[in-house]
Amino acid sequence: MDHLVKKLKESGYTETWPPVKRVSFVLQKFAEWFPFENVDALLGDQENITAEFLTNKMVRGQRGGLCYEINPLLLLLLQELGFEAQLGAATIKNNDDNWALDRTHALVLLYLEGERYIADSGFGNRLALSPLPLDGKEVVSPAGTFRLRTHKTEKGEIAMEGLNDEGQWFVCYAFDWEVVPWEKLSDMKQTIHTHPHSPFNKRLLIARTLPDGTQSINEERRHTKWKDGREETFSFQDIQSLLHTVRHTCSPALATAIEKYKEQ
Repeated sequence: MDHLVKKLKESGYTETWPPVKRVSFVLQKFAEWFPFENVDALLGDQENITAEFLTNKMVRGQRGGLCYEINPLLLLLLQELGFEAQLGAATIKNNDDNWALDRTHALVLLYLEGERYIADSGFGNRLALSPLPLDGKEVVSPAGTFRLRTHKTEKGEIAMEGLNDEGQWFVCYAFDWEVVPWEKLSDMKQTIHTHPHSPFNKRLLIARTLPDGTQSINEERRHTKWKDGREETFSFQDIQSLLHTVRHTCSPALATAIEKYKEQ
């Protein structure tokens, strides 16, 4: 974690800030540095999730990942910075109002000044960019408005909720406040990589929360939505157009991984 801590401090992080501000800064930097991307799932990678694997892939390798990679790396960094943080697991509720694969969303359980929060840098391009307090104030980011509530569901006693365009709250995912062992991450990866109902093992997806909006990339197009409501879709003419976009908006390493996937 030394390299990541050094990079964070070079970006302006300081220990004198209040805890929520410090964690928010980390979340904003994670959104900048580590895109949500599923190329390893498409390649069928089966390596276990370890601290060394995450460091090699994401820090040294300049790649992103899915929730069970981004949020464990976030967990390790927050612990290195002295925060009381542990691993949790949630079940996502899809747009069709059905539950996704059980407990396959990794997140960070966090205590700040004695209060319970979650931190999540691995929820696609729907990132709060700030820790969410349990039964506290809602948080607004370029991706939308979010809150964490005690809300009993069949998948847990706590729900992370988002605000839709009609002003209605909806459940993004649900969980119980239970610490999950690190070994569970490799099980999540195995499920997401191989299960027929996994949304991440079928086609390319890259998603990011930007300072002024959100962005998603698949094999056909790049779509950007700004927080003022404007939207733009750029269609790729060929694979080289896709690779050029990924190389310049994410990283050369991610473009190389996509090229390997397309050559399969």
